[in-house]
Amino acid sequence: MPHTTITTPAHAPARAAELAALATGHTQRFPWYRDLLLRRGTPGSGDLSDLPLLGTDLLSAHYYTADHPHLPDASAYHTSGTSGGRRKRILYSPADEDAYVAQRRQLFGEFTRSVPRGAVAVADLGTGHAAASARRVFSELGFAAHDIDFTRPVDEHVAKLNAWRPDVFFTMPMILDRLLQARPGLNIRPRKIMVVGDVAPPAWRAHVAERFGLRPEDVLDVFGSIEIGAIAYWCAQTGLYHFHDHILPEVVPARELARLTADDWVPSHQEGSGALLLTSLTRSYFPAVRYVTGDAVTGLRRIRHDGREVFAFERIDGRLAGDFKHGERISNHDLVQIMAEVFPGRPFEAVDDDGLVIRVVTDTVGDDQLAVVRSAVDRQAPDVAQMIASGLVGPVRVTAVPPGGLRSGHAKRRLDLREG
Repeated sequence: MPHTTITTPAHAPARAAELAALATGHTQRFPWYRDLLLRRGTPGSGDLSDLPLLGTDLLSAHYYTADHPHLPDASAYHTSGTSGGRRKRILYSPADEDAYVAQRRQLFGEFTRSVPRGAVAVADLGTGHAAASARRVFSELGFAAHDIDFTRPVDEHVAKLNAWRPDVFFTMPMILDRLLQARPGLNIRPRKIMVVGDVAPPAWRAHVAERFGLRPEDVLDVFGSIEIGAIAYWCAQTGLYHFHDHILPEVVPARELARLTADDWVPSHQEGSGALLLTSLTRSYFPAVRYVTGDAVTGLRRIRHDGREVFAFERIDGRLAGDFKHGERISNHDLVQIMAEVFPGRPFEAVDDDGLVIRVVTDTVGDDQLAVVRSAVDRQAPDVAQMIASGLVGPVRVTAVPPGGLRSGHAKRRLDLREG
C-alpha cells in the first residue's frame, strides 16, 4: 500500500502539553533531572528543543547504578553488558509494564491474526525485559504460551521446539541462526516468526522465510530496547520501519553527537539520517526524553499510511556507542578496555558477521591472546558467557587485518552491523 511523506513540522504543537507533562513527571521522580532542567532554565518545557539530551554519561551518573528508594513498586531489569564494572539497571513501573505489553499485544495480534487462538507460541529470547514479558503477551493474545530458559544447552532448545512445534515463534536472529545450524536439526513449521535484538536485514529475513516455507512478510523484525521498551517494527506494506505511537523520534548528525552535552541547545529534527534520539510518552520509570539510543538510522520521516500519520525510517545502520550485541549486550566500554589490555595501541573494530568478530590491526592473533579476550568477555558479560556455553551463540572471534584493512576506515574502533 503506498504512503505519502509529510513535510510539515515533525512534532506538532498539539503535543506540547504532553511533553510538558512528561518533563514535569520526570522532574518529580528524578531530582537530578529537575536540577538539570533548572540549570537550563527549561522546567516543564513543552518544546523538545528546550530539553537536554540524555546520554550514557548522565544516565550512568544518575540512573543506571543509582538507588531509587522512592520507586518501591519498580520492577528492575539488568543488562548483561557493563560500564565501570556494574551492570545497568533499568526500572519499570506497573504502568510501564502494562503499556509495553499493550504495545506488543497490538502489534503481534495484528501480525498473527491468521493464526487461530489456542495455537502454540514460543519465545526463545535470552534474557532481559522482552524475554520476561513475552509469555504474558502471548497468553493475553489467547495462545498456548511457552518460553525457553536461555541457560540450557542449544540441543535442549531444539528438543523443546521440536516437541512444542510452535505456530508462532519469537526469537533473536543470532539465536535462530544457531538453532538452524544445530544437530540434530530443528524440525518446526511456524506460521509466523518475530525477531528482536539483532539487525534482521531483508536478505536475512528472506532466507529465514525460505527455510521455513514462508513468505518474507511472515517474518517480522521488531526494534526495541530495555530502556524504552517497544520502539518500532518493519512494515511489509511500506517497506519501512514504523515507530509505535508513543515514540517521538529525532536524529542528530552522528559527527556532531560526540561534541554535544546536556547543556548544549540541540534543535529537534524531522527527517534525515544520523544518531537516533527517542522520547517516549508512556515510560515513567526511565527518563525517556531525548534519550540517545546509540543507534544510527537512515531516512527518518513522517508519513501518512492507512489513514494515519506515523513516524518511519528506512533501516538501522549500526551502533555508534553504548554496547554491542552478541546474544546479549557487551558494553563498548568493556570491549575497549579488553582490547587495550590484550592489544595495546592497536586500532580495531567490532562487526556483526554472524556473531561478534573483533578485527584488529596486527600481524597475527595468537591462541593465548584469543583466550584472554574470550575470558575477559566472559567475565564482563556473564549472560553472554552463558549463551556461548549453552551453544546459543558462537564464541567471540578475533581476526588480524593489515594496516588499512578496517572496514570503517577509522583509526579507532567502530561497531558495524550486518549489511542487508
